[in-house]
Amino acid sequence: MSVGISSEAHGPESLLGPWGIDCKGLMADRVEAYLGLLEQWNRKVNLTGLRGRDDILRDLFAESFLASPLLAEQDGPLLDVGSGAGFPGMALKIYRPDLDVYLLEPRRRRASFLETVRRRLGLEGAAVICKRLEECRPGDFGLAPRTVTLRGLGAVGARLARCDRLIQGKVKVVLFTTSRIWNVELRQLPGVDWAVPIQVPWSRERLVASGIRENQCST
Repeated sequence: MSVGISSEAHGPESLLGPWGIDCKGLMADRVEAYLGLLEQWNRKVNLTGLRGRDDILRDLFAESFLASPLLAEQDGPLLDVGSGAGFPGMALKIYRPDLDVYLLEPRRRRASFLETVRRRLGLEGAAVICKRLEECRPGDFGLAPRTVTLRGLGAVGARLARCDRLIQGKVKVVLFTTSRIWNVELRQLPGVDWAVPIQVPWSRERLVASGIRENQCST
């Protein structure tokens, strides 16, 4: 496995240290390589509107890594719905190599980017699925997901309802959202037992919300 970056390139200090996250060694190598691929592909494919290195490290990588304490070993596999450029799903795979992830991305060019990242970084236990959520069937997953993550997507209730066809019993839900959307839309969603959201330390608005959802299917 080669990620194309020497750990000496970023020195002994943690790559995400300014945001209170320890990121060294192989993890930092993979983040550096991911950054390079993101910058390269972003010239052709609109993967993210963020252009500055620090903005990407803080708002995409560090924010994704904040969800790691919410995920126990038994919470995998994780289904990242609308993975886009791979946040939070691919980033969480880097931070938590023990966690199997499905990266669900219906746009073919973005799915190709995710597959390139997965291959270049040598990430085993990560699978890219180029489908819409409503097109998925239980057979698309070797093991049924136990956690669903969503970032920056609307119609959360409808998306979770579609997941009920794929996942039996209870599922953990992890949402990357804002305090306004949380208060107006999300905290009242039926069938979800929410924990107290995590405030993103460097933002007044950003939250990471997690809860347990009981399958709402009647059959």
